[in-house]
Amino acid sequence: MREIRWLKTLFRWLFLMLGVLLMLTLFQHKLIYHPRTYPAGYQPWKTSSLELLRYHTTEGSQTAYYLPPENGSVQRVWVLFGGNAGLALDWLGLLTQVNLSGVGFLLIDYPGYGSCEGSASPEMIRISTREAFQVWQREYGIESQPGWATLGHSLGAAAALQFAEDHPVDRIVLLSPFTSLADMVRHLFGGWLVPLLRHHFENRKPLQVVLERNPFPAILIAHGDRDEVVPVQMGRELAALNPGQIEYLEVLDTGHNDILSKLWPRLHREFAASL
Repeated sequence: MREIRWLKTLFRWLFLMLGVLLMLTLFQHKLIYHPRTYPAGYQPWKTSSLELLRYHTTEGSQTAYYLPPENGSVQRVWVLFGGNAGLALDWLGLLTQVNLSGVGFLLIDYPGYGSCEGSASPEMIRISTREAFQVWQREYGIESQPGWATLGHSLGAAAALQFAEDHPVDRIVLLSPFTSLADMVRHLFGGWLVPLLRHHFENRKPLQVVLERNPFPAILIAHGDRDEVVPVQMGRELAALNPGQIEYLEVLDTGHNDILSKLWPRLHREFAASL
């Protein structure tokens, strides 16, 4: 009888563990991405110079946004990527404080976010960003061929590195970046769950690729010393790939989500640099 009870207990635990594993496998998308949509009637492009870039991918209809310079022709376009719960137009609150001649901003929503259809994944984000870049080139590239730069926060840092790997850029800013999504899984849940991961963002490889370019872009990595989501050690590790070429800034008394506001004066200088 004792042996039968012990076997029943063992099987209960096995079924429980299998259930947890199945849930994590099937629902990991919801753990990684937190898509939002825009409120009904929210159309800031009707009262500003913001322009819509519409295009299609295998995920369906996609929309990116372009904020051209207030004055003069565009000399550099910054491609901006938000975190896993961010929207492209969330940047407008900060960008309204920017009035730089010659600087434009291409704001990217991931598939399933904002007005975009489909579902986000590393591959689909990459494909959608490539298409947004091509649409910009068709719409505006005839008149000018500006330099390109990119900035990303958290998951957006991974998307920014994908863009930098695919396109020549002269400046890269990574805020609160993780080393890889697998490392985040190890940090949060333990290494035993890594084989179940289906969304593979790896930031070391694309960073090494751009570091090998000649000339290599100016790179800034900034991380809050009190980041409660992505360990600050991950930002340090990425910066350590080449301390001579990467500027690392550790922002004191700063967490994961307030780094943008605290670092905004520095970001403004980055936008204006070497035009």
